[in-house]
Amino acid sequence: MSRLRVTLICAAAAVAGMAAAVPQVPAGHPRVYVRPGDLPAIRAKIASPEFQEAWEQVKGAQVDSRHGYFYSAFVYLVTGDREAGRRAIEGGLNAVKASTDARTFGMPFHLTAILYDWCYDLLTPAEKQQFIAEFQRIAALDPPGYPADPRAGGVVGHSQEAWVLTGQLPAGVAIYDETKTMYDAAATLFQNTYVPVRNFHYRGHGHHQGDSYFSRFMYDQTASWLFRRMGAGDLLSREQQFVPYQILYKLRPDGQQMRRGDTFDDSGRSDARKIEDSKRFCAQLTAYYYEDPYLLWAGESQLFNDLGAFEKVFELLFRKPGLRSRPLPELPLTKYFAEPIGDMVARTGWNLGIQSSDAVIEMRIGQYFFGNHQRKDFGTFQIYYRGALAISSGLYAGYGTDHWKYYYHPTISHNGLLIWDPDEGGGVSDGGQRWPNGGKDHPPDLETMLTRGYQMGEVLAHEFGPDAQRPEYSYIAGDITKAYSNKVSQVTRSMVALNTGNGAYPAALVVFDRVHSAKPEFRKTWLLHSIQEPQISGRTVDIVRNKGGYAGRLFTESLLPAEAEIHKLGGPGKEFWVESLGKNFPASKRPPAEPGAWRIEVSPAAPAKEDRFLHVMTVAGAGALRAPEVRKIEAQGMIGVEVLDRAVLFSDRGDLLTQTRFELRNGGAAKYLVCDVQPGDWVVSGGPKRASKTYTATPEGKCLYFEGAPGRYELRRL
Repeated sequence: MSRLRVTLICAAAAVAGMAAAVPQVPAGHPRVYVRPGDLPAIRAKIASPEFQEAWEQVKGAQVDSRHGYFYSAFVYLVTGDREAGRRAIEGGLNAVKASTDARTFGMPFHLTAILYDWCYDLLTPAEKQQFIAEFQRIAALDPPGYPADPRAGGVVGHSQEAWVLTGQLPAGVAIYDETKTMYDAAATLFQNTYVPVRNFHYRGHGHHQGDSYFSRFMYDQTASWLFRRMGAGDLLSREQQFVPYQILYKLRPDGQQMRRGDTFDDSGRSDARKIEDSKRFCAQLTAYYYEDPYLLWAGESQLFNDLGAFEKVFELLFRKPGLRSRPLPELPLTKYFAEPIGDMVARTGWNLGIQSSDAVIEMRIGQYFFGNHQRKDFGTFQIYYRGALAISSGLYAGYGTDHWKYYYHPTISHNGLLIWDPDEGGGVSDGGQRWPNGGKDHPPDLETMLTRGYQMGEVLAHEFGPDAQRPEYSYIAGDITKAYSNKVSQVTRSMVALNTGNGAYPAALVVFDRVHSAKPEFRKTWLLHSIQEPQISGRTVDIVRNKGGYAGRLFTESLLPAEAEIHKLGGPGKEFWVESLGKNFPASKRPPAEPGAWRIEVSPAAPAKEDRFLHVMTVAGAGALRAPEVRKIEAQGMIGVEVLDRAVLFSDRGDLLTQTRFELRNGGAAKYLVCDVQPGDWVVSGGPKRASKTYTATPEGKCLYFEGAPGRYELRRL
């Protein structure tokens, strides 16, 4: 067990064993997202040309709008217009009395809590009691209940959204003078349970619930604004700033997102009225909080859903005058999303549009299973180039449906590995990854997640370079043994994305797997999913994406196992086929969804306890006539591949090497990445002139990268 994990477990246990002090609610009103001292600056904004469009939009939304009472409350807050204030109170009371849910940002529980605070001096004693009664009624409808149960879960689920973060917390602050119960209970739950697990996953600069349910992050950021404006400072880690970088790096050139988790909002362009689905709003709230110019780009980009008056209220509340966005091409092309996310995204550029010739490659190891809308996709990859080529397949057609349960949620729908034990799961297993903790997929708190079987993977190495801004290689390796049951003793996956600089073949992905099964007869399968039908010629798989304006192609060379069975499965009636059940699990299509219909399966021809898989995938335009030449490299303790002007080598058995040698006689490789070496200084000797040079393998990367002409090379650690 790593020192970091021990520290996290101890910290989680300490938090669980004590009651954290909750921030004090300031006296007076307003105090929900705004204090009296903030009002002069907001009033200056509504008089400023920079914010005139936002102000006019908010004023105009008071009439014939779903949230009209909310806009009227804001108008009263900043202008003192009593007519608007009374209109807000009357409309808000009607809305909250009719409400029976509080799971999302734009529901009456949240908006009338704000209204109660902003229009406080206009409320009669009877109206206050009516609002309070409704707040208590709605809060009691769903866990954590009212008062909030301190033992309630704090990791995933709708209670993490408006029930607490934009429900009981702001409502409790608003009514604190009348009753302290709601705030004290909700704030205690937040401090003791919500904060530790969020600070843990913020370290990964991404969100465990995927590309669509990433929108849950807006509740975290709103809570940060609530406490900051109350004078409590930052209760959540400031690494929160980088969580929305997920939507920047996983943005495809066509405006959609690389798929992750239960996907219902492929493009980030949900109905503008559905604030709770808005990636753009998440980016805005965070950009304002941290004054981040790149997130502000996302907040202003038309790639995401249009902005309405609702978002404009928060722009007037939080945006600093003069704050400007900066273009995405200033960002590095590769980003490592640290554990517990454990992803790496490598791009070849930031040019957007369906005709863009930039590739995006996502390589995922992963670490912990947080549950709910997360899928069992540890050790997987996706590739986009002028279209989605290697995809995460299936459709989110409903939580718990047969399609979700038997195909979409399990590993079989991803570009991962299957190890099939016929006795696992009563014979209905797809060979994929396990349900953590006996199927209890919702860890309630950080301590439980760290100690009760929710760890599924571990990143062993990660590095990109040699130029951090425009890397030529992006490398991640991990151990995903824990993602599987005792049907395996070891499963590792190493992935290298190459930014080749080659106009015909601009990017490649090398994937090397080592699998040790408990029994030789447990069949191992390497998966590759596509939208259009793949073609197989010998050991080469050809996938084209040339419909709907796309024009991409993916060539895949299967180099290991040496004796392999390669076949395709899919097409009408078998798009989502599960072999152990002998059944297809269809789901209705939704534009712009890309459910896929085909998959390639690569398996060893003969049973064995230990198998290795080595594949090279190269992207090209749809009109490419042939795949690039690919050669397998076998060297001292190493296995690798040569493609274009690159050579990539891995430790054959997975141990970290202290010396090795290899020879490339006739190849064209000029740049070499040697993985799985002991950290430290190395002497590399070789090439036609037998020159020697010293390189350093970092503890994080455990790899060496150097240039040279073909020839014999010897590598030795000093």
